[in-house]
Amino acid sequence: MTVSLAELETVQKSSQCLLDASEVEAMLDKLALDIAARCQHKNPVILCVMTGAVVAVGRLLPRLSFPLELDYIHVTRYGAELTGGELNWKQLPTTSLRDRTVVVIDDVLDEGITMADIKAYCVEQGAASCYSAVLVDKKITKQKPESADFVGYHAGSLYLYGLGMDYKGYLRNANGLYACADNLEDLLCQS
Repeated sequence: MTVSLAELETVQKSSQCLLDASEVEAMLDKLALDIAARCQHKNPVILCVMTGAVVAVGRLLPRLSFPLELDYIHVTRYGAELTGGELNWKQLPTTSLRDRTVVVIDDVLDEGITMADIKAYCVEQGAASCYSAVLVDKKITKQKPESADFVGYHAGSLYLYGLGMDYKGYLRNANGLYACADNLEDLLCQS
């Protein structure tokens, strides 16, 4: 799927900034404190959910001033799409999770399906405990199979980008959290 620069410009111009750069820093500080309060004495494995959480983990790790190991898992339901499909398991962690505390970090808890399956995988691998941390927990109308243990920000149901979250594979690098306009499809048809 090719995305035109004109489409990306329309998305950016019509989006609402939910967290600016300074608010992001404060959110990350608090999220790191919450994780440390529960995990700093547990020698955790931090499990980055690729690709969206790479920004979150990169910005959180320097704030976690205790011993930990880092690994990643690549599981996606979205790819470059705006709606989730079937889970696609691309890469499993190489670090043993047996008898370890695992902190799964993802960019957003949307429907909770991916996080629930990742946590189930960690339990199957023998993790002693498994926590989940997300930058954003989205409010949706249906019940989620999993809730996050650590949440940076609670958002509505609009499509988000920035801080690792993408719009059709783009805009992950936005230094802020943005909500796409609810009439985005109409705006794109007009441009």
